[in-house]
Amino acid sequence: MINNKSNGKVIRIILLIGLIIGVSLILINTIKIIDFTKEEERKKIELWAIAQQNFIENKNLEDNLGELAFMILTKNFENPIIQVDSKGKILSHKNIFQDATKSIDSNRLKSVLSKISKENQPIEVQFNNTISQKLYYGNSSTYNKLKYYPIALLIVGILFLLITLNYFKSTVESNNNKVWASFAKETAHQIATPLSSLLGWLTILKDEKVKNSITIEIEKDLDKLKKITNRFSEIGNKAILKEEDVNEILEKIINYLKKRNSSLIRFEFNPINDSVKSLINKTLFDWVIENLVKNSIDSMKGKGTIKFTILKSKDKVDISIKDNGTGINENYKKKIFNSGFSTKNKGWGLGLSLAKRIITKQHNGEIYLKKSGINKGTEIVISIPLI
Repeated sequence: MINNKSNGKVIRIILLIGLIIGVSLILINTIKIIDFTKEEERKKIELWAIAQQNFIENKNLEDNLGELAFMILTKNFENPIIQVDSKGKILSHKNIFQDATKSIDSNRLKSVLSKISKENQPIEVQFNNTISQKLYYGNSSTYNKLKYYPIALLIVGILFLLITLNYFKSTVESNNNKVWASFAKETAHQIATPLSSLLGWLTILKDEKVKNSITIEIEKDLDKLKKITNRFSEIGNKAILKEEDVNEILEKIINYLKKRNSSLIRFEFNPINDSVKSLINKTLFDWVIENLVKNSIDSMKGKGTIKFTILKSKDKVDISIKDNGTGINENYKKKIFNSGFSTKNKGWGLGLSLAKRIITKQHNGEIYLKKSGINKGTEIVISIPLI
């Protein structure tokens, strides 16, 4: 099972690396194509400028050469061209206005000149070996579209990468859920088998007239085991939520915990003077509260105060559980809900991770560390939807 998990992780990493390399190669080649297109457009304009120069300077060109120059000059291309003299005066233009029959708008022409002068370096046109004119040209519509392809490709690549990562994350979470469910069901099954046998032996002891003080204590322990079995069974299956009053359910849990803990642990409960209804699985919710209280008691080293406060908002209810224990180290605050993480020498790191799964996955809520400091206590908040 471990090998399969490792192999799956390696495959995912290889696929992600392959995706990044593939997108990078396409991006590099696209940029090369764009650069090539720009170079070809400049060569085309330079050729047009040479043809114009030869045509003007050499009126007596051979027929073939003159015809070639004329063909180049009259050839259609997209790039806007504006030709200016040494003083910056506009002499001629090409591909600026779609309707050549309309009068020339000099202001618009100057605006176009300002724009295209920023797109490309002008080409110097020499007549009789002196620089007398400059040829400004803009990008073609094809190039203007093509230059945005790398950005579009990058955005698509990032989106695809995020979708892929989200898919992998969902797959991992789904597999983890299956593992947790299988683990919980198997644990419930393993406990239930000897539990049934113990219940049978308890009946025999009662029939044998064994002292009530003995059978009562055994019965309490068996009830505790049954409760644990029910909890694991609930985790292994889809939780059944029922409408519960948060004030009432918390009061019952606190009263239960008071009886089973030292008098050195003081419980404070601040209920809210309003109806606070939510969909709750009592078995699992009790377990979450018990886990949090146990952590608080360990943090306070068996002596201190645990304060419960209920706060109601428009669509949710917050349950604050605050202690005055030793607090949580700053380096551990982001890890406390991770599976397997524990600051205790013999801890399994399952308590808070189970609490988080129960609240987030089965109650559509959230649980988070609100604040904690060394020797300043800890406050954890459970937030669940109202109905």
